[in-house]
Amino acid sequence: MNREIETILNALTETPRLLKELISEIDPELYKEKIIKDKWSIHENATHIAVGDIYGFQKRLKDFREKEKPIFEPLSGDNFDEDFFLELDLKKTLTDFFEIRQQTIELAKEFKSTDWNKLAVHPEYKTYTPYIMLRHLLMHDHNHLYKIEDMGFGIGHIK
Repeated sequence: MNREIETILNALTETPRLLKELISEIDPELYKEKIIKDKWSIHENATHIAVGDIYGFQKRLKDFREKEKPIFEPLSGDNFDEDFFLELDLKKTLTDFFEIRQQTIELAKEFKSTDWNKLAVHPEYKTYTPYIMLRHLLMHDHNHLYKIEDMGFGIGHIK
């Protein structure tokens, strides 16, 4: 495994800890409040990060390994019932996230060097490989972490 992939995997390993730490520092009364009109709450952003691996990224890693040129559809929180993320138990979901993310990391570590160069068809990407997907997952994590931090400590300026 090359240095770039290891760097991404190491960063992805830290997301559950960062998320749990961030949530623990925020006033629980803010968790389900719609701080920004028509946007997800802190609770929804947190549970979305914590279960995203199960509903998309782990399956994609398996498809990359098993298929010659997998075809993917965009992943979106809009694919779930409106209250899906809000109804998840926040504390349990955050606790479970440590194991869920570790399973994702282990799937990636099983890749052979040739697996990392596989191309997939993705309507939102010109080129889509396992490395690009994992980098996207990391950016996705950090995007939602930033939104949570902004709503919990900032002035909620993200629109």
